[in-house]
Amino acid sequence: MTTKNSRHSVDLNVLQKQVKDTLAKKEGKDKPVIAVWGMMNAGKSYLLNMLTQHYSAEYFPTNDIRETAKIRQFEGEAYIFLDTPGLDANDADDQVAMDGASKADVVLFVHQPRGELEKIELDFLKKLKESFGVYAQENIVLVISKTDVESLDKIEQIEQKVLEQCNQYLGFAPASFLISGTRFHKGIQQHKAGLVKASHLEKLKQHIETLGIDISVLREEKVRQIQNTLLTNISVAEGALNDEKQQLEDNLHQDFISFDAAMLSLDLSMTMKRAEYFNKTIRGE
Repeated sequence: MTTKNSRHSVDLNVLQKQVKDTLAKKEGKDKPVIAVWGMMNAGKSYLLNMLTQHYSAEYFPTNDIRETAKIRQFEGEAYIFLDTPGLDANDADDQVAMDGASKADVVLFVHQPRGELEKIELDFLKKLKESFGVYAQENIVLVISKTDVESLDKIEQIEQKVLEQCNQYLGFAPASFLISGTRFHKGIQQHKAGLVKASHLEKLKQHIETLGIDISVLREEKVRQIQNTLLTNISVAEGALNDEKQQLEDNLHQDFISFDAAMLSLDLSMTMKRAEYFNKTIRGE
């Protein structure tokens, strides 16, 4: 379906693809999919390297510049992990990141502690909440990354503010974890259990394991949400078409008012001329 605003057409095609992808995943053997999501340089790829035990050689590239421009996947024994492009880099990357989230059963939303969530992050989280439906609160997990760069008091203040924003904007506060990937990495390399514990990464792993993800039920819910959004967008597109049709009819009506007035004036003039001619003929003029 196309309209004067092509955005409706693009949205419908994207949503239809998401429905097909999600339905396809319900067939055959499958593992829960965990995607990391967040702004550029939030620490997503580094976190994934630690979660997937790539301590010596990176599987998910990390850098100060944009490294992930497409979805990168790693399949472990229990889970499939997805790395997604940083949000708000450009429209193409944002769409790839949204596609990654649509494929995920759990999303780790990574936020580095420079301050509270930006509006763009809240907007993306709202879209994410809508896609998960009734499972949003359980399956969206907040990760405050790079916690070693600030004092614990500052980190806890940021976490509290972020959770307040989530409550206000999303209607719930997700489970949150204060993670230091560098502490965990050093702890593993130097065999220091204290650093590993202080990183809180093991707590995050334990939380994921205790979610008890029922992928069939979760994906059915996501399909319902996508279908509902699809129907809403179809309705919006139809409304836009009807509005455009009505506007065209109104414009035509206005144009024909002037045309009809001109034709009426011409018809009246011709009637008068005809009457005048007949009168002269009768009088023999």
